[in-house]
Amino acid sequence: MHLEIIKNEPVLLLHEESRRVLVVGDLHIGYERVLFKQDYYSTNLAARITSQFEQLVADLNPTEIIILGDLKHSLRDFSKQEFQQIAQLLLNLQQNATVTIIRGNHDADLELVVPDDTQIISSRGFRLRFKSKHVYLLHGHAIPSADILSCDSLIMGHIHPAITISALKEKSSVHRVWVKTGWKPTIIEALRNWLGEEALGSEDNVVKKVMQMKVLIIPAYLDLLQGHILNADSPKLQQGTPLFRHLSKENAEIIMLDLTPLGLLSKLKKKRKKRKETF
Repeated sequence: MHLEIIKNEPVLLLHEESRRVLVVGDLHIGYERVLFKQDYYSTNLAARITSQFEQLVADLNPTEIIILGDLKHSLRDFSKQEFQQIAQLLLNLQQNATVTIIRGNHDADLELVVPDDTQIISSRGFRLRFKSKHVYLLHGHAIPSADILSCDSLIMGHIHPAITISALKEKSSVHRVWVKTGWKPTIIEALRNWLGEEALGSEDNVVKKVMQMKVLIIPAYLDLLQGHILNADSPKLQQGTPLFRHLSKENAEIIMLDLTPLGLLSKLKKKRKKRKETF
């Protein structure tokens, strides 16, 4: 199985032989409501996002599409327009690929709008099996299932990872990023608490496999979302995501959407702190 991050797009492909799995997260269809409350008017935002995504799908030609949660933005309801936009998007996507949605924290009542052929997975995620490797996929706001223990890597969304970059005498700008990292040792005790002692047992090979797991955090697809700035302190983020607090953040590799590597998060934090002290 080969993992390919698509340049300049917040999506990735998992492919093995003729199988091509497109992974995307955090489309947040219906975000216009937030903009409207802030006195910004964008009546065509969802149309733009869905049209761009459909074109991207046509270009990449996947056999499967997995949406890592937060397909919609409203936490509790749908507007008539959102209902129609989501239903039409899923119908269009299903013409040439199977579609699976992992439920995100914004995806309440999603089953009211999805077509019958679209599979909705629990927020705890699932194991995606390939011949050579297993990948665990989830949104990121809920704890995983025991299937995580047999996976080689994990892909999650939810966090909307971003960094702020500032040049001399210029205002800082926020950029969506990819995050590649692994676990801190605290993940083992957390998994025992979540899954039960019997799930891990005392087998050293299970612990070793978890600690060798590669973790990838995918950027939000919606470009207008305010990202969680990783090179700044964010206590709220620490509290709201059970997995995030166990990630090895200081050793995390940060990659721009254009695939430019920015190095370790720990170094980016130091650079930002030094710049603030300078000014």
